[in-house]
Amino acid sequence: MKIIARLKIFVLAGLFLFAANSCSDGLTDINVDPNSPTAIPAVNLVTQAQYSLNNTLWSRGFNAEWTMLMVQHWAQNEYGEESRYTVDGNDFNAQWTAMYTGVLNELKTAREIIEADEGLNAKLKGNQLGIIKALEALTYQNITDAYGDAPFTQALNSLDFPLPSYDSQQSIYMAILAMFDEAATGMDASAPAFGSGDLIYGGDAAMWQKAIYSLMMRAAMRIVDVDAATAGTYIQKAAGKMLTSNDDNALFAFSDNPSLANPLFIDATINGRDDFNVTDVLVDNLKRMGDPRLEMYAKPNNVGEIVGIPYGLPDADAFELKSLTSRPSDAVRANTAPAVIIDYAEVMFMATEAFQRGILSGDAAAAYAEGIKASMNYWGITDDAAIDAYIAANPYDAANWKEALGWQKWIAFYMNGPQAWAEWRRLDFPQLAVPAAATNSAIPVRLPYPISEQTRNATSLGTVTSTPNDMNTKLWWDVN
Repeated sequence: MKIIARLKIFVLAGLFLFAANSCSDGLTDINVDPNSPTAIPAVNLVTQAQYSLNNTLWSRGFNAEWTMLMVQHWAQNEYGEESRYTVDGNDFNAQWTAMYTGVLNELKTAREIIEADEGLNAKLKGNQLGIIKALEALTYQNITDAYGDAPFTQALNSLDFPLPSYDSQQSIYMAILAMFDEAATGMDASAPAFGSGDLIYGGDAAMWQKAIYSLMMRAAMRIVDVDAATAGTYIQKAAGKMLTSNDDNALFAFSDNPSLANPLFIDATINGRDDFNVTDVLVDNLKRMGDPRLEMYAKPNNVGEIVGIPYGLPDADAFELKSLTSRPSDAVRANTAPAVIIDYAEVMFMATEAFQRGILSGDAAAAYAEGIKASMNYWGITDDAAIDAYIAANPYDAANWKEALGWQKWIAFYMNGPQAWAEWRRLDFPQLAVPAAATNSAIPVRLPYPISEQTRNATSLGTVTSTPNDMNTKLWWDVN
């Protein structure tokens, strides 16, 4: 499989020294001495935050063992509690802690260091703060898309708000859209940013602007069914300023250093875990559609065939089929296989929807075709005739555009479970079945709040929900 990776991780001496010392006592723990915030350069904090964010989003616990299961790309082949939705708040402390006490606190401290540096060139400062603000907005979006209402305005301030209140998802979305806008417009594409300490674009401000406008478009499109006016405003702001090819893709390439490698490589290769097979939902539908990406997504079983396992089986039944069905391909769990932050294929699929809805002017079918081609190319399929034949066999259907677009996003988001789960919830396609062995009546549409919040911050949490383990109440933007 050909994975496009713009930049490998440069491991600086001592860069991650504070990662091992991070504390998880609550929302406001930080990983640096508050009395000496300049002990670690701001760029090192940004580097660590980029790694921590993508390591969390691509992790076993959140990606493999939750979001990719929810959209039925993978299934567990032996210990299948998550595939059957048998979870509660005890299962999701790690993601919450990593986002708040890790990523957001690192970004907050970096921002304060940069803001306090009066000798920093104005354009350089604007670019650095723009990148930080965009990463903060992206992190908060991932939190609220998983849990719904969450601490925002009072988060990260333990002195004034030791038990931070919860903000509504609606107010968080209004804030993050403004943050993306401020981040992009406050940057100067002709000036530098963080240099090699930026593990995504190497400090290229022009590329960051494209990515930020693309992320703004994603956030705007996510709320289009519940707040069309606000969504339209930000979609129009982003138009013409987003990623324009796969060369622009915002990727986080993990290191070939085993301790900083792709977390799914660590899980499968270093830790020797073999808990996931591709599903018959994925395999059978890609075969039905004649999709050549299947060979990039899965590897043959022990008799040379790609065969999916039924999703959500009881443990004994799943184990019986474990050796007969297909694992994910080795390439998708390679040590340097990148986390996809946002890519050109997603941009073109968002353009398809914007054209279809009349928010922007353009050819929805052409954008749809371009999105498929971009995804195919990303996965190493470059035969234009074969791609054109696939598009002809799976054409854009304006009368049923959510179904057509939902299927292609579901396929293109393979390995990017957080976005696959979010867009499946929003578009409601493909239509997936609840397994017979499930212990929840529906496919979960939100995470239960972590047990740490249920116990330590129960009063604040209680103002937004009386059922913190609820997985069935749709989020604010999920109105269909």
